[in-house]
Amino acid sequence: MSASYFQNVLMATDFSDCARAGLETAVSLARKFGGKLTFAHAVRDVPAAFATFDYGTGWQITPEELDRLQAELREDAARRLQELVAEHRAAGVELATETLVGLPYLAINEAVKQHNFDLVVVGTRGMGAIKRVLVGSTATRLARLCPVPVWIARCGLPDATQSILVPLDFSPIGERLLSVAAALASTLGAKLHLLHAYDVEELYGVPPLSEDTRAELSHYRRYARRAALEKLEQSLETLGLGHGTATLHVTQGVSHQVINATARKLDVGLIVMGSVGRRGISGLLIGNTAEKVLHTSDRSLLVVKPPEFVKVAAKELGGATSVEVQEPVLSGG
Repeated sequence: MSASYFQNVLMATDFSDCARAGLETAVSLARKFGGKLTFAHAVRDVPAAFATFDYGTGWQITPEELDRLQAELREDAARRLQELVAEHRAAGVELATETLVGLPYLAINEAVKQHNFDLVVVGTRGMGAIKRVLVGSTATRLARLCPVPVWIARCGLPDATQSILVPLDFSPIGERLLSVAAALASTLGAKLHLLHAYDVEELYGVPPLSEDTRAELSHYRRYARRAALEKLEQSLETLGLGHGTATLHVTQGVSHQVINATARKLDVGLIVMGSVGRRGISGLLIGNTAEKVLHTSDRSLLVVKPPEFVKVAAKELGGATSVEVQEPVLSGG
């Protein structure tokens, strides 16, 4: 994968302070990769929203009034998006805006499909656990459903990223993960770290353990570590990367806890993880490692899907969204 991989970037914003990290990250990435950057905002679908309300007898709103309200929302969003363009004209990248209509995660996915974006960048509020369970967030839903990589920005800028962490569980998506991470590390001048977490204690139940069982457990720990290191080295070789390309780490423990602890220890700016889908046997389970890291880590996270995931997304996502596109602007000119 070449360093020019992210050439068409969509930055989704709700104009909140939490979106600022995503905004600055997207501008930095577009500058680094020399690609086009589109600022997007999704407004409420007014007719659909009013159709779900029950106002009782005697209360009416005309289709013309609904259209007027929808137009006002679109005009306000377009104005604020153009303000972002004006703010970043000096960045030296091609800028455009899109006004989306509908639920943000659905509208963003529709825009990805229509305009072939190859990366989506968002910020996240880091909602509390109860609210996440009840309604989720745009970032979480994009991590589950968006067919292209999703960069969830939290801290620091890509320009300042000194280390990138890639947790690998040796599933088929690992090669794609490593390819994306290696391109990023090369472009950003960052160190690459590969991590595998194993937890052989799960095989032995709850302590106390007999002396023989403890000896057997110690043996399997050593075996698991050696095998994991060999597989990490093979992962580098498969992509034609030298052994010095990345630092290898194998650690025992619960996956998301090991990932978070390693990220803090190495002070990485970005974690690159894979996700295979959304729900059920063929997809992403709520509470899997990628989502647990998303909900507990204070680091930026890049979630990558396998190429075939686009088929899953096509089945899940409807076309009940619309897009208004403003002509591109070459900033810095």
